[in-house]
Amino acid sequence: MLFFSFATALFFLITLIWYFTAVEDRIKRWVGLASTLSILFNAIFSLFPLEKKIRLGLDLKGGTAFLLELQGEPTPGALDQAIGVIRKRVDKFGLSEPIIQPVGKRRISVQIPGLSESEKAAAKEQLSKVAKLEFRLVHPDSDKMIAAIQSGQEKIPPGYEILPFSQEISKGNKTEAWILVKKREEMGGKYVKRAFRGFDEVGRPTVVIEFNEAGAKRFGEITSNNIGKRLAIVLDGEVKSAPVIQTAIFKSAVISGGNMSPKEAEDLASVLENPLETPVKILEERGVDPSLGRDSIVSGINAALAAFASVVLFMVFYYRLAGLVSIIALLVNLLLLLGLLAQFHFTLTLPGIAGIILTIGMAVDANVLIYERIRDELEVGVPVRQAIFIGFNKAFSAIFDSNVSLIIPSVILMELGSGPLQGFAVTLVLGIVANLFAALVLSRNVFEWLLSWGMLKKLSMMKFLHKPNFDFIKFSWLTVPAAAMLLIVGMSTFFLRSGELLGVDFAGGDALTVSYKEMIPVARVREVLEEAKIHPSLLQYAKESKQLIYQVRYGEGEKSVGVLKEKFPQAGFSLSRMDSVGPVVGEELKNRAALALSLGLLAILLYVSFRYEWSFALAAGIGQLHDVLLAIGLMAIFGKEFDMYLIGAFLTILGYSINEKIVISDRIRETLKYKSSLTFKEIINEGINKTLARTIMTGGTVVLATVSMLLLGGPVISVFSLAILIGVLGGMFSSHFISPALLYWFHRLTEKRGKKIPIQPQAV
Repeated sequence: MLFFSFATALFFLITLIWYFTAVEDRIKRWVGLASTLSILFNAIFSLFPLEKKIRLGLDLKGGTAFLLELQGEPTPGALDQAIGVIRKRVDKFGLSEPIIQPVGKRRISVQIPGLSESEKAAAKEQLSKVAKLEFRLVHPDSDKMIAAIQSGQEKIPPGYEILPFSQEISKGNKTEAWILVKKREEMGGKYVKRAFRGFDEVGRPTVVIEFNEAGAKRFGEITSNNIGKRLAIVLDGEVKSAPVIQTAIFKSAVISGGNMSPKEAEDLASVLENPLETPVKILEERGVDPSLGRDSIVSGINAALAAFASVVLFMVFYYRLAGLVSIIALLVNLLLLLGLLAQFHFTLTLPGIAGIILTIGMAVDANVLIYERIRDELEVGVPVRQAIFIGFNKAFSAIFDSNVSLIIPSVILMELGSGPLQGFAVTLVLGIVANLFAALVLSRNVFEWLLSWGMLKKLSMMKFLHKPNFDFIKFSWLTVPAAAMLLIVGMSTFFLRSGELLGVDFAGGDALTVSYKEMIPVARVREVLEEAKIHPSLLQYAKESKQLIYQVRYGEGEKSVGVLKEKFPQAGFSLSRMDSVGPVVGEELKNRAALALSLGLLAILLYVSFRYEWSFALAAGIGQLHDVLLAIGLMAIFGKEFDMYLIGAFLTILGYSINEKIVISDRIRETLKYKSSLTFKEIINEGINKTLARTIMTGGTVVLATVSMLLLGGPVISVFSLAILIGVLGGMFSSHFISPALLYWFHRLTEKRGKKIPIQPQAV
């Protein structure tokens, strides 16, 4: 299997290089076909068995992800020891494919698929319990001394301390007592060989602790020297049992007392058998109920099918035969994307599905650019064969630049984003790679075969703009101030409401999604939670999915659900999803979000400056900033929660919104070279008008895919989709009315200083 994958990949690489270097048309056609078939065979072969090659993330199949941090000053091997212990404890749940891996030097990421909300409490205890086991002798007069100490008549004797001791006084009734034990342990948990659940003589659950050889000898000495005394079994500073030593014991000890359920006894045995060397703290918790995951899969598939169908209908209707070629390229693109994901054993998440849907919209962008270039050539009388050849060559520069500019923020998102967002970024990057091959090699090769068969005597396409001649610069005095005013209103709203709009990813806290059967008025829900000293924020219903969504302070999530169940039993409230983020992690995510956006903008600016010229780059960069700030401002006005998913959307906007600006800049640069007799204002207007149809077409296909996500993708990615939709529409506006106006003003400024904007040669 590995040999076949390697052989087809190597053959693909050889034929791809041969394709680009071949001169004779016949050889070029056959080599291109061989290259396409080899990579298709490789992709199809990589996909099987599908369930083993592409795993579903927690947000699709349900489960919980925890982020743990070692406390204190851990030793060099503490992290590895903790990972090993936690893996053994998680295996006790019997769930398949838990993912446990280090994050930095002090943190551990634990993902447990298939974990329902009802099992989460037990999982949290298993993960965070240190299980420090100690055997300590009890003071001979413990009860009398405790009473005297509590009344103030006595002080705690030297070498002793008081620990809590939970005892069962009757069936089902426990009492919290105190017991006086020695500070120094007689024996520790390092001697434990095995721990398991047992039962006492009346059938009550116990935990049996078996010792290794050295431990058995040590325990025998302790018990033989202290017959008649009480020996406390202490776990994490709490006395679990304190029996009287009746005889010497050389094999095992028993934690009893009748205050455990069978499940509690099993869990206790698990942590005793796998004690942690260093205490850990749960910094972050994100959980999805399996039922919600199944709903997300259905929503994602429906959105993808709708996006695909809408793009297919549009391309075939508008571009006809050429549209069919782009659909073939789109199908190959998706197949190659899935094959690449399978080869990397990718974990598919809901943002990953969003990335695939977005790829569907962007995949035909390159074809649109090529077809519009071909149309330009056909309109001036160039024969079909030469028009196709020139169209592919002239469109290459803009296609290359726009795809590179989208890869840049995706790579940053892979590095700085969280797990699901990294999945989105990986999907987007692989989709771009597949898109470049499908558009520049496969589409061209299909046209080459059609020409050789004599099926392309002419190439007809629809055209909805006939020689547009709008003066975009003329309206800049109105459009730029209007855009600035809208940004001021939006950003003011964001800063004024940031306290309530920042989600738990940044502010810390618990974000909950609660399913219901009967809707309770929001005011009544808020009133009940306030009475319980719980202060919810962003409390709202998602009626289409019958879910209540809100946020509370860190650690209050499960309590709030309990209150709702108790006060409104008729509503049928049940927890579907809860994300808990501690304040430390929230602050870190906030810093990473700001860093990701800053690096994304800076990296794209540097690339565009390298490929074009500083004035082009600065005008495009300010336009990009407008698009992102517009999305931030309008999302704030709409009252949407800001989380890491939205940061992913903003980074996507940064990468995508530069595409149209590059297309227009590419045409302006070309016009500057060949029509130097025109004024700079006329050159800019001609560049925009010449590319107006294609920028509307490329933006339109992405809008179709994004609207499909917005309407059918479900509540989880609807906010993400809305942000991208705002950014795409804002990008279409800024590409025509803001960046060109700024470029014109920069040019006038340089002219006043007696300088001229240099023209970079067009070469990739």
